[in-house]
Amino acid sequence: MARYKMAMKSIIGTRDEQQDRAFQMANSCGAVAVVCDGMGGLENGRAASIATVEKFKELFGKKDPNESFPEFYLKSIDILDEFVYHLNNKNGERVYAGTTIVAAAIEYDRLFWLSVGDSRMYILRGEEFVQATRDHNYFFRLNQMINENEIDENEYQREAAKGEALISFVGMGGIEVMDINNEPFKLMPSDTILLTTDGLYKALSDEEIKQCLQIADVEDALDTLVSKASDIAYRSQDNTTCVIIRYDGEVEE
Repeated sequence: MARYKMAMKSIIGTRDEQQDRAFQMANSCGAVAVVCDGMGGLENGRAASIATVEKFKELFGKKDPNESFPEFYLKSIDILDEFVYHLNNKNGERVYAGTTIVAAAIEYDRLFWLSVGDSRMYILRGEEFVQATRDHNYFFRLNQMINENEIDENEYQREAAKGEALISFVGMGGIEVMDINNEPFKLMPSDTILLTTDGLYKALSDEEIKQCLQIADVEDALDTLVSKASDIAYRSQDNTTCVIIRYDGEVEE
């Protein structure tokens, strides 16, 4: 039997409406968590993130136990994308909206993740702290182009002002860029996983996030993390949503 500690928190910040949405659950065999950050205007972004999380929960509830998580993610992301792409408002008109998604699923000590957009997953192991997902924004494309000598440094700098614009998100009507790990990441006791929207990492450095995650109690770690982000970016704090999962290892029943 595996043991997991989980905590989830979401704040509206200084925005007019909460466009983030999250979900978490755990049992003796595993844990799953999803974080979404809506985009496309206030009402539309909120609708997209809510729809994505609720649809993901529905799909997860129907998942075949024999289906691997990479297979499940690959199948589900197309369903989620189409679902959000065809969202309508109360007048029956199409809603132009989208959302990021980052999801983590653990089977015993095996971690699988999915990411589309710029919400992130981090892993903390001892003193090692890494961002496991990539930011699917224009910087991602620019870096590919400069590495392949398609543009030079001057062109890169001219385009960098648009760097944070997303090139991949749920609801775009055809997702080509995503992160799914096909081979499981094997967890060790005390490994800590963080799923978060950009409201956190745009306020705090990696070192500051790491220090908060090293707090022993996951609820205290999460409260400290979100409070510190709010204190630093109090004049313009984006919606911020975080889920922490700590793996405590296997125990005998």
